[in-house]
Amino acid sequence: MKVALLGSTGLVGKNVLQLLARLDEVECVYCPVRSVPDLGQWGVLQGASKFKFDVVDFDELLNARPEEQWASSVCSNFSGCDAVICCLGTTLKQAGSKRAQEKIDLRLPLTLAALAKRQGVKHFLCISSMGANSQSPFFYNRLKGQLEEGLTMMGFESLTLVRPSLLLGKHKDKRFGEELMQKLFGAHPEWVPAHFRPVRAETVAAHLVANLLKPPVDHVCATDGVKGKRIVYNRQLREL
Repeated sequence: MKVALLGSTGLVGKNVLQLLARLDEVECVYCPVRSVPDLGQWGVLQGASKFKFDVVDFDELLNARPEEQWASSVCSNFSGCDAVICCLGTTLKQAGSKRAQEKIDLRLPLTLAALAKRQGVKHFLCISSMGANSQSPFFYNRLKGQLEEGLTMMGFESLTLVRPSLLLGKHKDKRFGEELMQKLFGAHPEWVPAHFRPVRAETVAAHLVANLLKPPVDHVCATDGVKGKRIVYNRQLREL
């Protein structure tokens, strides 16, 4: 199996990468990145040779004409991929503005998904968010809702959307609000209703990989009746 991993250096993406390294079913992993990580520092030794990192200027890709995007290294490397796992995402503080966050959380995933679809990728897996709704009054939830709608409209044979609550784990950047929430609710999850409880990044990664191995080809989504679409809700994430 050949897989593409988007956002491989992020909190969840790093955990997905570590799982794919140990998975015999996966022979090759294509990772478009801004800079190549040191897999040795992540403890990835066995299976490291299966990863192909491609340094990409994502801003240039987004601003390119369609025909230039089709001729890009990203598009050509999606060829032959059985699935794409998307772990792209940021915060408003980290992005610096709503427009910048929209570029990373919405425009970039949809652009890459369109290139993957063009190359015949059958299964697209993506981290969304609990409360994703294109009509939400909350900016972040609205972005994720628009992302889900855009991916659904592309008509992948299989589409897996994972909707976690607060992610527990060590981010590369300092996130005071999230760190405070992690300390409060990570230590006492019983204080929070099950469907809102924070989940560990490695748990989300494990669900993505589990769904990678079992695409929802014949599953019918209960919310919109789309065949091949599965939404993994936060309460389900805690069951693995």
